[in-house]
Amino acid sequence: MAIPALDSLFYIAPSGTQTHFVQTGNPEGPLIICLHGLGGSTETFVPLLPYLPQTYRIILVDFQGFGKTPLTGTREGISVADHVTDLDHLISHLEASPDQQQTKRTGIVLVGHSLGAIVALHYTSKNSNKVKGLALIGAGRAAGHIPAARERMLNLAASVRSKGLELAAETATKSNFYEDTSERAVDPAAREAVRRAVMASDPEGYARTCEALVDTKHEDPDYGKIEAPCVFIAGDKDMISPVERSRELSALVGSNSRVEVVRSGHQPILEDLTGVKTVLEELIKSISA
Repeated sequence: MAIPALDSLFYIAPSGTQTHFVQTGNPEGPLIICLHGLGGSTETFVPLLPYLPQTYRIILVDFQGFGKTPLTGTREGISVADHVTDLDHLISHLEASPDQQQTKRTGIVLVGHSLGAIVALHYTSKNSNKVKGLALIGAGRAAGHIPAARERMLNLAASVRSKGLELAAETATKSNFYEDTSERAVDPAAREAVRRAVMASDPEGYARTCEALVDTKHEDPDYGKIEAPCVFIAGDKDMISPVERSRELSALVGSNSRVEVVRSGHQPILEDLTGVKTVLEELIKSISA
């Protein structure tokens, strides 16, 4: 299917973040907002666009240091809370549009991958009245209290600063997928897409985001405050966010929640687009009824 036309826009938040986002669909429709993971960008969700309802105003966001959103400041770190604040400001900006009266009535659908799922869950726990549905792909949790995870991510950040993104990109082509076997192998084009995405990142933005994901100050949100229907999309061979993690999170949220398992590693949109789009279509249909 053809990719719909995209408008590329910037919003300068009160914090100074120059958030880049692209939009398509109906400018007067309710919002669907898509949030990428570490090493991703608005490009992460482009394959999904033909399958999202054009009656919605569809927004794809670049986090700081990824895509076309530059880093804010020179020395300060990035936190998950910063990303949540940037999202909050962007949503307020989008809702302020005279065309967005429908969003205020019907609520927002958030689609997050990995880091984006973490940000979506934090935002929703603080703004449960604004969110009508959540699709969370390869969702993560706070990991600063896990020594092995913290050491791995801090070492990755240090490597990026000292040697550049090449090692991070090569690591991602392996960690985001699984070992090829005679029964099942990863499409080399998918590995290459991940490599290119990481290489396109701002090196310092990538390093700071690695640190943010394992910051000891980052804690899980109050999942019990989430009232919107949630669907956790988990790859059956995801080594970064195993299926069991999605099941744990699904049990913690206070809303109607379920887990859907698709055939992929940590990149379901690249490996099982049909599975992901089917789950999204079902979610949107259920909340639009």
